[in-house]
Amino acid sequence: MMRPRMIQDTRGYAVVWGLLLTSLFILMAGAVYDVYMAYHYRTWGYEVVSEAARRGVIEGAEWPPQNFYFTGELHLQPNEASTKAASFLKDALSRRGITDYSYDIRVLPTGGGTVPNFPPVLRAAQDGQYMHLNGPGVGVYLEFSYPTVWLGVLSRGEYRIHVFAAAEMREVVGP
Repeated sequence: MMRPRMIQDTRGYAVVWGLLLTSLFILMAGAVYDVYMAYHYRTWGYEVVSEAARRGVIEGAEWPPQNFYFTGELHLQPNEASTKAASFLKDALSRRGITDYSYDIRVLPTGGGTVPNFPPVLRAAQDGQYMHLNGPGVGVYLEFSYPTVWLGVLSRGEYRIHVFAAAEMREVVGP
């Protein structure tokens, strides 16, 4: 039996289209995965720098606050606050297996204020502002890379993330 000429010419197109669409779907799924991982690592980064700043304030506080009784001001021990924040940060990064990172920690030991050009990358701060505190506090800026899965195909083997958080020491007034 003879087939019409039109059917003979289109045989095999379904296989080609199927392979092309499957490849496109795999690439799109990989790109969605990489975008999700960027969101995941950025969220994790904000949590880590927030906790590092908080630890710097809590463990770097001058206890007992002797100067508070004389001056009425709260104080941080700058070296202690910076060391405790850095220790927590390095520990969290090593637990996650991240080795390509850099960080900067700034401490305002008394009175608060604004630290110009910190964080160095303004998009790292969630509010898009430089560090401004009303009292003594610690600011932590972290920049790290995480490996991509599918963006590596497009010569983007890793993605760089910038995060920043600050914690401020406050006087707790009774009820």
